Amino acid sequence: MKKILALVLLSSALWASQVTFKGEEITLNSKGLKVGQKAPEFFAVDKNFMEVTVGGKSDKIQIIAFLPSFDTGVCKLETIAFNEKISKMKNVEVKIVSKDLPFAIGRFCHDNKITNVMTVSDYKDDNHALRYGTTITAPAFLEGFFGRVVYILDTEGTVRYKEIVEKIENEPNYEAIIKAVNKIRNYND
Repeated sequence: MKKILALVLLSSALWASQVTFKGEEITLNSKGLKVGQKAPEFFAVDKNFMEVTVGGKSDKIQIIAFLPSFDTGVCKLETIAFNEKISKMKNVEVKIVSKDLPFAIGRFCHDNKITNVMTVSDYKDDNHALRYGTTITAPAFLEGFFGRVVYILDTEGTVRYKEIVEKIENEPNYEAIIKAVNKIRNYND
């Protein structure tokens, strides 16, 4: 039994990302995509139950932000910050992905005047998010939710920036995200 537990812990350390939530260790399903890799395209559902393409090639730079739930304080702050700060950048689209149902996302966007970013749900099939290394696999009470992870893709769908927020209760580094977007934009110009 001890050998099995040791093997599970070793494989978790090699293949998964470790973050924390209020001091408790949280395991994400993998280390996710690496900078320089192509980000796979997947479909999520918007607040109107319409399918939305996330990842892959696009005519705009994509910021893909995975978060646990719009109904938490930090996720609310993050979405509002993206709505205000980053979404006003030209040739950039922000897609914020959670497990929340489209009904909840619609209410959240209405109540918080979220109009400049796309908020989508991956409630149907998180196999897509698994490839991005964002799904919490332990502890059990958070299993299936997303960690706080941000990817930036260039127009070819290549990952140019990745941030796994080490403490889920913290917001991502907006300054670093803006700097990474500007670097991609300057390279493309």
